[in-house]
Amino acid sequence: MKRFPVLIITNSASDLSKLEFPEFRIVNTKSEYFKKFLADTEVPEFSFALEIEESFEEDGKERYAIIHKDLSQKFGNKKIYDAFNFLVLLFPSNLAVDHIVDFNFINGKLVHRSSFKTDIFNEEDEGFLKFNEDKSHTINEFIKNYAQTYNEIGYLKSSAQNYMNAFDNTHYYHFSYIALCISLESITNGNTELLYRIRRNVAVICGKDSETSQIIFDNINTIYKLRSKIVHGSDFSDEKVYEYLNYLQSIVSKTIIELIIHNIPNLELLNKKITSLGFGNRDKLSENWTEILLNDNIEKIIYEKI
Repeated sequence: MKRFPVLIITNSASDLSKLEFPEFRIVNTKSEYFKKFLADTEVPEFSFALEIEESFEEDGKERYAIIHKDLSQKFGNKKIYDAFNFLVLLFPSNLAVDHIVDFNFINGKLVHRSSFKTDIFNEEDEGFLKFNEDKSHTINEFIKNYAQTYNEIGYLKSSAQNYMNAFDNTHYYHFSYIALCISLESITNGNTELLYRIRRNVAVICGKDSETSQIIFDNINTIYKLRSKIVHGSDFSDEKVYEYLNYLQSIVSKTIIELIIHNIPNLELLNKKITSLGFGNRDKLSENWTEILLNDNIEKIIYEKI
């Protein structure tokens, strides 16, 4: 019998219940809505719900549930994980799945089946998801317009998958570092002068003007010098990997978000358009572009020299 999951997520310093997806709502596990959901889906008293309560008493971290809006309809497992991944894409962080709760449809009703508590490796407060709650409407509009369609573009799907792979290796920082670099490589075609074109692509896509584009161009060079040491077995500094990782997460997130807005259908056309533009001309990359600032933290990070 097919299972239908609900994800219990944690490691957010902001109120995730202010965000929503076209098919899913995010609710605090202490809310009346969630309590009713537990009752309606016949969740036993001594179950994951009790574990969540005990965990909150121990660590004080809020838990949120990603729940399908229509509990009378079956839905694909992939969609709920896509929603979680999109949150991490918009807000690089150690947001984590705390419990996976499976349900069955029995006589047209969602009924609790089982639950699984995951292992969370990175629980540092400084890495918690944060967003400007005053921008909740803007963020929700972006989610509504783009969360379900961006994966239809091949290079964006590849770039986003590599980005998410980086967050599966949070206890091996150098693996995460390489996955994020591969994410940037996914938006660059050709075999010659690859590093130069990666640097230039990201600088054109993300730079606000010629000065910030140049900073990004130089920063990517610094990032790739360390990447070269990692992949070629040279001595490298673990401290530098950790130091640069925050910047790398932020610039990859920003790059993907900008490309989602542009909605250029294939890699060849994207690179052709970038080649014709100079630093500070990101608004000319497509007619679709409009400035959408979703993550205040990223905007502070990516334009600073590392």
